[in-house]
Amino acid sequence: MIVNCFYDENMEFADIVYIPDCIKCNVEELQNSFFNWLFDENNDHDYWIIINGKKQACEYGIDAFVKWINDTICIAQSDKAQIIESNAKEWDSEHINLIF
Repeated sequence: MIVNCFYDENMEFADIVYIPDCIKCNVEELQNSFFNWLFDENNDHDYWIIINGKKQACEYGIDAFVKWINDTICIAQSDKAQIIESNAKEWDSEHINLIF
């Protein structure tokens, strides 16, 4: 499946991502699972912004979403999620759109 990923509601630029067919949940559920993992303070990952020793916020891009898919869901699969194009000005509007 191909997904257009946007960082704002203006939808001016898209990161276009390939997600393998081995993933059986819908892409919105996948995004929610990623956000649940990302913002869970019990998870130590490289995306935390730490201020005065406390996890305050996360700084991430679509590459974090793709890495999470590959490291948690597609571990044993040879077919991996990947970014097809970054900051694309044109995309196929028939693909699923996600706002990050």
